[in-house]
Amino acid sequence: MLKRLTVKNFAIIEDIDITLDNGLTVLTGETGAGKSLIIDTIELLLGERASTEMIRNGKEKAEIIGYFSVKNPRISGILSNLDIDFLDDQIIISRTISPNKNIIKINDKTVTLSELKSLSKYLADIHQQFDMVKLLNKDNYLEIIDGFKYELVNEYKTNYLNELETLKKANEEYQNLVKKIKDIKDKRDIYEYELKEISSLNLSKDEEEDIASRIELLKNYDKIYALLEESKELIDKESLEDIYNIKENISKLSEYQNEYVETANKLNDYYYELEDIYNDIKHKLSHLDYNPDELDELETRSNAINQVKKKYGKSVIELLQYQNELKTLLQDDVDLDTSLEEERKKLSVQYDKTYNSAKELSELRKQIAKSISNELVNNMADLALKVKLNIEVTTSNKDKDLSLSIFTNEGIDEVEFYIETNIGEGMKPLAKVVSGGEMSRIMLAIKALFIKSQKISTVVFDEVDTGISGEIASKVARKIKEISLSTQVISITHLPQVASLSNHHLKISKQVKDGRTYTSIKKLTLDEKIYEVASMISGGKVTNSQLEYAKEMILNQ
Repeated sequence: MLKRLTVKNFAIIEDIDITLDNGLTVLTGETGAGKSLIIDTIELLLGERASTEMIRNGKEKAEIIGYFSVKNPRISGILSNLDIDFLDDQIIISRTISPNKNIIKINDKTVTLSELKSLSKYLADIHQQFDMVKLLNKDNYLEIIDGFKYELVNEYKTNYLNELETLKKANEEYQNLVKKIKDIKDKRDIYEYELKEISSLNLSKDEEEDIASRIELLKNYDKIYALLEESKELIDKESLEDIYNIKENISKLSEYQNEYVETANKLNDYYYELEDIYNDIKHKLSHLDYNPDELDELETRSNAINQVKKKYGKSVIELLQYQNELKTLLQDDVDLDTSLEEERKKLSVQYDKTYNSAKELSELRKQIAKSISNELVNNMADLALKVKLNIEVTTSNKDKDLSLSIFTNEGIDEVEFYIETNIGEGMKPLAKVVSGGEMSRIMLAIKALFIKSQKISTVVFDEVDTGISGEIASKVARKIKEISLSTQVISITHLPQVASLSNHHLKISKQVKDGRTYTSIKKLTLDEKIYEVASMISGGKVTNSQLEYAKEMILNQ
């Protein structure tokens, strides 16, 4: 339960400190006094996003602290996972809102908004007027059903989502293979043409350099020949003989004087190197040939290679690689059909596993729907709604083409609430036949059952009784009171029927002082409560008879 709430510098609230107790606590007061602000602060403690616009004008930050006392093993587990100390069943949640930074703490440890939300759903539940709008859209019905067995449903859903993730991967692999085969088949003629064109060139990786070198030689044949011939003549036979004789003389000198040994060695090396050069030039000259037809052929070959390189935007090495890829692709066209059949079998197996997992989730939902239907009808009867109710969970059938369209993150189910509000009119979808006043009571009936099933320790009702009066208002009041017998209830109300049944009555007021507006809260005594209820009955000036009636309502509850 929420034992204490402190709020500083939040909108028109400067500083309040509220002590709360078990049972039914009502908040009453004129419109604009700040009743909804109290609900806003509780929402923030439960994980609602904060806005700096709510900081009181002229203040640097707003601070909200909630002191909870809970006995719930699920909460103990969550706090343990968050490494948060949890002593004597006490939880303190604080929110600090400032322009620079918003800080959230649980038992003095800073946490994220998502971490707070993982805990808060077990602390309290807020029921507001617009919650009934959920019943107007059948897309919300799954959430309503799942909420009654949240942890068990979540376990089933986790298993299903794991299977669905595996199915999506299997389907992606299968579809990629289908696309690959289609691309190959669609482009087979193109691939065959490209392979023929590239293969016809009989490319080799070094050919391009060899051709370029040969073309360069043939284009400059005369210059090359002349230079080689001139070099050969400069190193003629006589020059070699002269150097040989010099080498021999110096060699003989070295026999007499050691200082000539190095010179003799150098001359010896020079002679043989020059002889090698001379022989190499002679060899090149003897093998140097020129064929104008060869030049034409090589240039034609070079142009053909360059055209293909430009066409495909690839080098010769890359063209050779692409040639091999084309061969593989065309061969795969045969092999991939077999692979596709194998992948489809794998996909079919995983499809069945996913569907079976989804069916298990469906069966659980059907059990929940069946188990809560009678209790909901009883709750509605308590609220002056005598109806027949059928909660139908419809499960999608398998798709013979293995389409994943039947699977969503919530499963393969749709939920519809069928209701008969008038005898003999037949069962019809709830959203189509129920009035606004009936809708609010139906949502209250659902909420009452939800609170009971989830063992929520605190529930907040924010003006859920708007728009009703008379006997229906009395029945709604008694239902809220019934909930408060096992759960702490905090209710903003305009109904004297609800206020009269409260265990604790807080009056919210608004004052203006020194040009600033302040919200204040007062816990009413019995006499003050009687007067407040009488004022709610009269809507204006309070008479003695109204005071007596209010007293009777309070004391004879």
